[in-house]
Amino acid sequence: MHYGTAGAGTRVARRSPTRARKARVSAFVALGAAAVIALAACGGSSNSSSSKSTTTKKSTGTAAAAGAAVVKTANSSTLGTIVVDSTGKTVYTLTNGSQQVPCSGACLQVWPAVSLPAGTTKATGTGVSNVAAMGTQVTINGAPVYTFSGDTAAGSTNGEGITSFGGTWHVVKAGGSSGGGGSTATTAGGSTSTTVKSGGSGY
Repeated sequence: MHYGTAGAGTRVARRSPTRARKARVSAFVALGAAAVIALAACGGSSNSSSSKSTTTKKSTGTAAAAGAAVVKTANSSTLGTIVVDSTGKTVYTLTNGSQQVPCSGACLQVWPAVSLPAGTTKATGTGVSNVAAMGTQVTINGAPVYTFSGDTAAGSTNGEGITSFGGTWHVVKAGGSSGGGGSTATTAGGSTSTTVKSGGSGY
């Protein structure tokens, strides 16, 4: 009986290290699984953030390319509600009688064209209807519009009535309700003609 008991005790002692190894292996497996889950969660979060960032950039770029308010209305003490560009400079058209006269060459040095901002493909107006573009040149009611180098302050109208470059310059005024909820632009002389006549020269 004594030897049998000792043998049984010996067998118990030999199985104990095996159980310990199995416990350690199980612990390592559990830790490994937890690490894999954590990495997957981090990766998913990173991919989601990257996707959101890309979407935001695309949306911003699309909005910028789609259109920008390049003209708006302003109050003039002498002419009433007029149209100005995004910097506040008064906007003009060049006409000869009832016909629009294009401004080019030396004319543009004195009367810079109102142009679309870089990267913009469509012109819009705040409070002004029928704003469009021919290439990068902004038009109102189909007529090219310009600013005057002699206007040194926002809202100045020093170019009104000047005769040069084959026609007479008039401030574009905003008046009358339009279907788009804005204002229908006219010149200070009251014309809304969009016929273009080949231009003259001289200042």
